[in-house]
Amino acid sequence: MIHHSKYPNGNIYLSGAMEHAADLGATWRAKTAITLRTLGFYPLDITALDREYEKAHGDLWSDLNAQEMLQRKANIRKHFIYTDLQLIKNDSDALIVYYDESVRRGAGTISECQYAYLLDLPIFIVSAFQPWEKSMPGWLLALSTKIFQTFDELFRYLENLPPAILKRDIYGNRHSGDYYLCSLSGEPFKKSGVHFVSKVSPLYNKESVETVRKTNEQHKERYEFIVEYLEAQAIQEIIRQKEDK
Repeated sequence: MIHHSKYPNGNIYLSGAMEHAADLGATWRAKTAITLRTLGFYPLDITALDREYEKAHGDLWSDLNAQEMLQRKANIRKHFIYTDLQLIKNDSDALIVYYDESVRRGAGTISECQYAYLLDLPIFIVSAFQPWEKSMPGWLLALSTKIFQTFDELFRYLENLPPAILKRDIYGNRHSGDYYLCSLSGEPFKKSGVHFVSKVSPLYNKESVETVRKTNEQHKERYEFIVEYLEAQAIQEIIRQKEDK
């Protein structure tokens, strides 16, 4: 994990479009990075980092022509996909995602969100579309920890979080004092009595636990249904095949 003693509240990876964004998405990342530092968070600005790499080692993207597509593909796999996912896995406590039209045209941002979700990292989305409820894909909504209409709204939320709650404690839980961060709602909740002494994933407050309980108990398990349906269908196909002989 990359550590910076000036920013004790944790590292936040700035996820958003680059390939189809104006100036590789540099503007919103640079502005966000400034504010995050004032709030004690260490921003991982992938656009700025990519430009530093390019200065030192050259352009791995735009210099390749159509006849060099295999090399372009290999470069993207090794130097972009691998690097970005490693930064998320090894060096990030949370993601801030700017969801705009250029994200819709690409694939990297949504892929990063899916990866972060599988790692149980908080995903904070700022939507360029308002109201976000009418434009946010259901899958991305489900991956998110919390969604905001504006960056100012996001910054107020981060400012009011208990110090360093995005960072994991020695047991692997997002924990600060008596507070833990709910994975479903993004709200800190106070746990009285003993602390969790093992990894709790996903980590839910009482409201979220009740919501998940209702979700699990009120509906047939969808995956279970699909497996049972396909198995029954396979049996029926075998029976029909035998009958046709």
